Amino acid sequence: MAFPFPTFTTPFHSTVYPSISPTNPSLSAAKKTILITGGGSGIGKAIAIAFATAGARAVIILGRSSSTLSAASGEISAAATASGHVTAVKSFVADIRDATAVSNAVKSVREEFGGIDVFVANAGDLYMSTIENAVAEDWWRSFETNVKGTLNCMQSFVHHGLKPAAEGALPPTFINVATIAAHIPPGFGMSAYSSSKLATWKMAAYLDAEMGDRLRVFTIHPGNVATAMSDKAGTPQLDDATLPGGFCAWLAATPEADFLRGRFISVNWDVEELLRRKSEIVEKNMLSMELSGWGA
Repeated sequence: MAFPFPTFTTPFHSTVYPSISPTNPSLSAAKKTILITGGGSGIGKAIAIAFATAGARAVIILGRSSSTLSAASGEISAAATASGHVTAVKSFVADIRDATAVSNAVKSVREEFGGIDVFVANAGDLYMSTIENAVAEDWWRSFETNVKGTLNCMQSFVHHGLKPAAEGALPPTFINVATIAAHIPPGFGMSAYSSSKLATWKMAAYLDAEMGDRLRVFTIHPGNVATAMSDKAGTPQLDDATLPGGFCAWLAATPEADFLRGRFISVNWDVEELLRRKSEIVEKNMLSMELSGWGA
């Protein structure tokens, strides 16, 4: 299915495929502890299910509704069982705007599982309005959730949940779920969402640079999946929820993906083509944030 925006790779995927399938043995999440914010529904739940399918030792989901988290936990456990794995599934009621709530959840995970291997910052807020007509408090809520909330996730992970990598193993991974709206031309009444998610991309690039070999940090567009947020935005729902789940499993398990750290990548893009184009991407500093024409 054609995407309404340009694509970086010739194959454009709308559902999971063998290279990123969580059933692919090379993407095994065995012995790993995974935490996903906004993991009770939509894209976050799909990512949690993917890691359970890949055999994660533990999958932890954070969200604001205990009933939603409870229902999702059952689905995640069922996915692990169906794939022949035993995965501990835990949930915590926490609003990512509340630094203490996030830190307490991360500390609890560390106490039980020794730390976190993969942290997926997925929870977000969307406020639809033109700037002219926006209610300032509602507009700013997107920054409170998407920017401050992401900062809370980053700091909680780094200060309280970061698991030292075993010798020869990949360092822990932080995946920032952003949006293609962060870098496309305006025109959707999404100024609060787009600009706040753009900020998280820069934050992720800083975190990756600052942490060096201690942490791998990626920023992704999760595709156009049918969720309550996409319903609200009126965006086309072209992609299956399995796609972002498989892509996150691939990032977490693939050291060859490290050249994509700090860059912006879409789950729709073909990972084999991305790997083939590594030299081109690195040498031309593609998929990064810069001012076009400056210094040319």
